[in-house]
Amino acid sequence: MISNLKPIKPSLPPMTTFPIFVRKPACLLACFAGIMVCSPCTHAQEAPTAITRETIAGFEKALAATKDGASEARQRLAVRRVIRDAEELVAAHPNDNSRFLALEFLFRARQQLLALDKDAKHREDLLATCRELVKAPDEFADLRLEADLLLSQAELAKQGANNEARAQALRPFVNRYLETPSGARVLRMAMVMALELGDSRLVSHLQETIERRFAADLEMINFQRDKLGGQVIGAPFTGTFERSDGKTVRFPMDGLGRTTMLVFWSKENGGEELLKGVAAATIANKDDLAGRLEIISMNLDGLPDAGESIVRGLGVDWQVLRLPDGRKNPVFGAYVRADPRILSINPTGYTALVMAGSTRQKVDSEGEPDYGRMFQSSLAREWTDPRYVMHLSSLMAGDFLVLDPEGEFNPALPPELKATAKGGTVKPLTRTAECVPEETLRAIQNAFVMPPRRYRLSHAEARASYAEASALCRKAIADHAAAPDLWIVRNRLMVALLGLWKTDADLGKLEEAAAEAKAALAAGYPPACDVVARLCMARGELRNPAANPREIIGRLMAVEGGGSASGPALAAASLLALDVADRKSYEDCRKAILKDHTEYPMMWIFASFLLDRHHDYWLFQAPFTAGWSFGRRQEYFLSKGDPEDARRLIRGELAGPENEPIRIPENLDSEWTAIIFCQPPPWNSTRDDGLPPSPARILQTISEFAASRPAKDVKVLLASLGGDAEATRAQLEAAKSKVDCEVVTLPGGIGNPLAHRLGILSEDKELNGVLLRRDGSIAATLSGLAGLGRNAGTLGNVIMHADEHAVTTALERGDTDAAKTLILSLAPPFDPEATDAKGRKLKQPQYSLSHLRARARVYMALKEWDLALADAEEVVARQISTDGGMSLRTEELDESERLRDSIKAKMKEP
Repeated sequence: MISNLKPIKPSLPPMTTFPIFVRKPACLLACFAGIMVCSPCTHAQEAPTAITRETIAGFEKALAATKDGASEARQRLAVRRVIRDAEELVAAHPNDNSRFLALEFLFRARQQLLALDKDAKHREDLLATCRELVKAPDEFADLRLEADLLLSQAELAKQGANNEARAQALRPFVNRYLETPSGARVLRMAMVMALELGDSRLVSHLQETIERRFAADLEMINFQRDKLGGQVIGAPFTGTFERSDGKTVRFPMDGLGRTTMLVFWSKENGGEELLKGVAAATIANKDDLAGRLEIISMNLDGLPDAGESIVRGLGVDWQVLRLPDGRKNPVFGAYVRADPRILSINPTGYTALVMAGSTRQKVDSEGEPDYGRMFQSSLAREWTDPRYVMHLSSLMAGDFLVLDPEGEFNPALPPELKATAKGGTVKPLTRTAECVPEETLRAIQNAFVMPPRRYRLSHAEARASYAEASALCRKAIADHAAAPDLWIVRNRLMVALLGLWKTDADLGKLEEAAAEAKAALAAGYPPACDVVARLCMARGELRNPAANPREIIGRLMAVEGGGSASGPALAAASLLALDVADRKSYEDCRKAILKDHTEYPMMWIFASFLLDRHHDYWLFQAPFTAGWSFGRRQEYFLSKGDPEDARRLIRGELAGPENEPIRIPENLDSEWTAIIFCQPPPWNSTRDDGLPPSPARILQTISEFAASRPAKDVKVLLASLGGDAEATRAQLEAAKSKVDCEVVTLPGGIGNPLAHRLGILSEDKELNGVLLRRDGSIAATLSGLAGLGRNAGTLGNVIMHADEHAVTTALERGDTDAAKTLILSLAPPFDPEATDAKGRKLKQPQYSLSHLRARARVYMALKEWDLALADAEEVVARQISTDGGMSLRTEELDESERLRDSIKAKMKEP
């Protein structure tokens, strides 16, 4: 813990050969006060070694005793004796890794000697020890870390490096340690240096690295709150807690799928008044909160019943958790710090840690806290939207593992068995009289609601669906206990129980699912059809506070085939990673799924979730939207021109006029095809008339973009989800739309497998869209959650991003003429003297940043430096303006500044 770390005082005096020490003697070591560890690494090998920790402890004692010398001369003499003995120990074991224990001690002893005697030889001896110590393998990373840093800083000093060079040198230094036991420690060290250097880019980079690797580390959360004051820090709320009834609650696992408010209160300082107010508002808003927002009590007084009697006396059925040691608990110190306090956690497990004084409590007309308004405000947020919450809840329950997006359920070829085919064929189950009757299996399957209708169920409807499935499964198990295909029923029972766990926060249902999994695994499965059971078993194991999450996830993957595991197994592993806030493991699973498992129908539902821009943005986002900047951030990242992370090919049919088939990809006749999906008319004419949105405005935006393309390489289609193409066109014309585009239909609407393939969501309230390349591959999708209506330019941004890539690719292969022809057709040079037919000066066009960056690179290739610099400067200025509006520095700004600076450097060359 940080509180136990010992500061190191600077021990190297100024010296002309190390100018860094002359200018800033404290920079090397003193800036790490409170961070760097002086004691030997606890991660070193525990096996018997030639040099033991007991031996080093003896040296430590001897070194400490040197400070008792009557004079500095006697102290120096004593330290030199200890150093000599340590050197002899190292020399006696030249090839044994245990020598690094002695070298690390020698490193610190030489520092102490240098502090007493500024002799240059002592400095050289210290650096020589560093050079030996940095040879230590990663298991001894903590031993070599300080020595490595000292060598790096010494080398920079010799080069006369400025602050920018020092910041740049920190990046590879950090990367060397990220995969070692010292990863978190080196990030803290680097962050302190970055803050001292004032390098905001490096600070942002380190923050992003922390978010990906150590977001759930309480020590790291404390460190960021202490060092990055004034910011809003997003972090997953993690920990295991005992409930008042003795059951274990684990976060974020038990909170995923709904917003959670943790009420931290005490009887000492007005906490009971807060409790009463929140309880009353909970009762008043009970129906609105159901399934969307849960309140949990956390008493800080160590009451025998954790304050349950007080909570129940207020008429609410909240979960009541114990917080051992109250305010002294590390969880309180990391997340809360002051009470009474309500800590909000979004459905993906993240909370916004806002600095004290930066928010105000909503009050009523009499100045009293208005908790009803607080709830209404919370329920209006993106992360409490009913469909978003229902989508996450369904995914976390594992519904997709037992659903078939291709069509009707086939008892001989259930989804779990189809998933093992990986795009090939699989032998169907042999149906016999001993099998569970088809009508029973179909009734169970029909109890599960297919997406996207599943996501618009009310809380009561979702609960009833799972309860029905659970009851039917239990009856089937009782009636057909010896059926060879009973595993199909057991899988659905487990998913139904997980669904009830999620909808009702009922820990007992998770325990039932784990018990059922054990019985199912004992009974046996066809190969690779046991993913649901393995998921439930793993979640049961994670209830143990001492469980090792990565070990449990690794075990599931090993059983399911390791590197050759199926898509569903990888999806289950990614859910477990989210359960324990292991972002890196989740992203590793996501990468593996998107690389090899998006084409199989049984992965369509989960893959579309992984690729949904709205989910991708909010999955690890702090639930905080105060001020304009946060809304601008969301709009910016949802509308960026980056293409999909996966290569997905679409094969399907739309129906044109008179129902003639339009086959994808066979009938795609343009480089790009933008398809806008809408509900059949009638469309809304007022905001709250309950009708689906009209596509006219979006069509006009995208059609105008298509018309602006000199190559006429973009085709726009309006696809009605069911209904009649002619009726849709007639409604479009009746709306006096000036858009003239081809109107088609998707037969069967959202029941068509293509709807699952594309991840069409909330189509009754929002438009959905897809951008296809000529070969039928998806460049981008925008679901109803991402809001095509709010981000109409997204599909065009993706095309312009591809233009930039095409220009860059041409330049890289040396085809400057092709690059020039392409970019000057898209962004022709502007003549400030140009006039229209009436002699009026034309307004200078504003090209996209993608096109300007590409044109600047072409001008660089042509050595037209002034034109290149003008474009690059415009890109930087516009990106700075955009970033300023978001209070955020983007990677695009870094890239644009690098381009501008490279042009300036070329212009200075002789």
